[in-house]
Amino acid sequence: MKKTFSTLFIAFMAFGSFAQQKVLFKLAPENNKPIKYEMINKMDIDGPQTLIMDMIMHMDLTYVETGDTSINVSGKYSYAKVDLDAGMMTASYDSSKEPTTDMEKMFAQQFKPLLENTLTYSMNKFGKINDVDFPNVSDQLFDKSSVNSFGVTYPTNPIAVGDSWTSENTMEQMGVKAKGKYTLVEKTAAGYKIDSDVILEDASGTSVGTSKGHFIVHPKSFITVSSSTVTSIEMQGASIKTTTELKSM
Repeated sequence: MKKTFSTLFIAFMAFGSFAQQKVLFKLAPENNKPIKYEMINKMDIDGPQTLIMDMIMHMDLTYVETGDTSINVSGKYSYAKVDLDAGMMTASYDSSKEPTTDMEKMFAQQFKPLLENTLTYSMNKFGKINDVDFPNVSDQLFDKSSVNSFGVTYPTNPIAVGDSWTSENTMEQMGVKAKGKYTLVEKTAAGYKIDSDVILEDASGTSVGTSKGHFIVHPKSFITVSSSTVTSIEMQGASIKTTTELKSM
């Protein structure tokens, strides 16, 4: 009995010791080694016009460190699949197949710039993003602020399990400000788990929605391995719910 108690006590103390260990989350990617991601989006719009859209996209992200403080990132989409249900109308598009119907040809024309051009942006070693550029791609097709969904902006000081921090960014296409609280929850076999709790506000500062989920980041490079978020927002008489799953392949 004493031996069992001792073992449990040692395990408990070891866990407590780990929980108190502080780690500096500073990005350290492998240069010029593309990471392939799959992003699955499910959007449900309930309003004057009901719409359900499922989208799957594949992207390669490549990181290049430029000095001690910054990283240049390039992204190349390689695949897009869309299933659309607007009640009286349904449509599908798969970039790996030759379009045959007028609807598929329309989708192919819209997605062509996104699949043919390269997304670029820079960020500091703590994940703060700047200078987003996606030439020839319209804001309607790609919201530049969405690159924030690829990762987390980390605090500049070391943190331990249970610690929280905040960051803000603007979702330009939707015209809302995202005020996020992030918490380091645990270290798993896959990496560090970070919970996210984001409040979305309009220009007047009124809350119009939330985004909740988590990120798993690599234990050494601190690059996102996977993430899962659910965003709910009320805008212009419509209720929009979006579920996003991101994972490295």
